[in-house]
Amino acid sequence: MAEASGHQLPSGYDEDFVNAVDDEFLCVICHLTLKELVLTRCGHRFCKECLEEHLRRQEIRREPLICPADRYSLDRNKDVFPDKATERKILSFAIRCPSDGCEWTGELRSKETHLTTCLFKVIPCTNENCHEEVQRQHHKRHVALTCQWRVIECSYCSKPHPECQSQNHIKRCSKFPATCPNSCGMSIPREMIPGHLFYECPQTIVYCPYVEMGCNTKVKRRVMESHLKSAVEIHLALACFKISETAQKLNDSVSKLQKVQTKLDETETKLDGTLLLLEETQSKLNAVEIDFRKKLETLQQHFQERALKEEMTMKKSESLNCSPLFIWKIENYSTLLREAKVDLSRKVDSAPFYTENYGYKLKARIYPNGIGKYYDSYLTLLIVLMRGEYDAILPWPFMRNIQFTLIDQQDDPDKRQNMTVTISVPGSHPESYARPQSPENIGHGCNLLHKKLRSRCYIVQDTLFVQVEVGPPKE
Repeated sequence: MAEASGHQLPSGYDEDFVNAVDDEFLCVICHLTLKELVLTRCGHRFCKECLEEHLRRQEIRREPLICPADRYSLDRNKDVFPDKATERKILSFAIRCPSDGCEWTGELRSKETHLTTCLFKVIPCTNENCHEEVQRQHHKRHVALTCQWRVIECSYCSKPHPECQSQNHIKRCSKFPATCPNSCGMSIPREMIPGHLFYECPQTIVYCPYVEMGCNTKVKRRVMESHLKSAVEIHLALACFKISETAQKLNDSVSKLQKVQTKLDETETKLDGTLLLLEETQSKLNAVEIDFRKKLETLQQHFQERALKEEMTMKKSESLNCSPLFIWKIENYSTLLREAKVDLSRKVDSAPFYTENYGYKLKARIYPNGIGKYYDSYLTLLIVLMRGEYDAILPWPFMRNIQFTLIDQQDDPDKRQNMTVTISVPGSHPESYARPQSPENIGHGCNLLHKKLRSRCYIVQDTLFVQVEVGPPKE
């Protein structure tokens, strides 16, 4: 049996045929006249859409694909074919127009062409928001004359709006004639009412024009002329008083202006004196600037000489310190540690030293508060390989082990327990021991817990000693 679905529409031709349709032209699944028919290898005809839906459901249920008429096994790619000959025969069947009142009859293939011009076909209104449907022969009249959503122009403001909203539009139309709220009898556009009330309406209560003179009378505009005629003497007296008062204020203003002019003259005199003093001050500043430049040149020359002396001293110190054993005295350690807790990048470098005459140039470095994951609990101790004078004749990479020793400062040498750490090179940090291409390589070393530094006399009088010993060349 063919499967049915309560929510699925038929896919075959549901037409009003002039003559009865033979069963051989009906789809076994939808029981309607075949549409876009296909023929199976077992000889049954179906609507293409009906058969595809049947096979799709079988695939979803993972069932074998079979013909819904005789359960013959089907391969949808090999056993299903279009049947154009039968389709042409069906399209030649005579049908009646489905539109009520239309007497047209013709072949099924001509149906769509006929419906595009059929005067009895029901089509939707084209006006926005209108959901009515009317026959094509009445469509133009409906759209233009009877549709409640047809667009019309306001006879007062000429703005377009739907016919069904005319009453709402009239209520807010700015050009619609409205009666004056003061009941003066005039009918004017709604937008002009505020101006009418303020400038024209005879019923509006207004102040007397002599309000600035002191008359505080308020009357309707239509009787204002009568008020002005009856109060001429009062207005004249008020005007005379106002003129007298204004004259007195004018005299006071003239007196004040004269005093201001006197002060301006005095200020101008003082300003001339100030300008003269300013010129004298500028001359003195010029002299001070010249003297400052001379002193600055002298100071710069002094610093250059001092820097040259320090450089010569450093070179002399480097040339003298040529030994694989180097002892570094680090003073004010507590201050260095406090600074490192504030500045994460705080570091301290030792003086450079050579491993021996014509040897490698090194220096030691500490981060008092550690670096990276060792920050805040460790002292980081590094050896830094520097660019030296004899690099061109030395073997690379640097292949000599480094031994760091934190010296115990016990008074009795026999009780001292020095802390020693050996660094194997190059190990996992070959970039630290390659020939330097910049002034110095990346440092490499070890990390010592702050607690261990205080476990013995490694820090005495805020000073610690670090011994760096460079091992012999590896064979």
